[in-house]
Amino acid sequence: MPLLWIAAFFSLQLASCKMYQEVTLTEVNNVQIKEFGVDGMSAAITVSINNPNWYKLTVRDSEVDLYFEGQKIATVVVDKNLVIPKKQVSTQTFMVNASSGDMQAILGNALALFFKSEFVLEGKGYIDGKALFIGRRVPVEFKQKLTKTDLGL
Repeated sequence: MPLLWIAAFFSLQLASCKMYQEVTLTEVNNVQIKEFGVDGMSAAITVSINNPNWYKLTVRDSEVDLYFEGQKIATVVVDKNLVIPKKQVSTQTFMVNASSGDMQAILGNALALFFKSEFVLEGKGYIDGKALFIGRRVPVEFKQKLTKTDLGL
């Protein structure tokens, strides 16, 4: 009898792999700079995430590097387990903190920032998630244009 339960468990695991549909980051809705200065940067990034699956997903870990005008400025890390609801597009907010060491590349070109009207914020990395006892690493990549008012300049 225990062998039957083990076989049923592994059959469910294999079947659920076929039922998985990719979760996508559909849009970067908002990038709100909370602080921007010599000491570093703090920002809130709001994104839309589409989960077409019939089960919720839990984000356990992430590492997404943020680039401002091609220069790495910060790494987004999920501090707590984040739940993405099933069969819907949900809005999630991630907090980003960058140290002064990460910001030196940007502040070194501060004069150039005053002459531009738009800036490019990019993100590249991965998110680790779990659904129905199955873990999965999903690559993340996005590009968003920002204005001076978005940065509080």
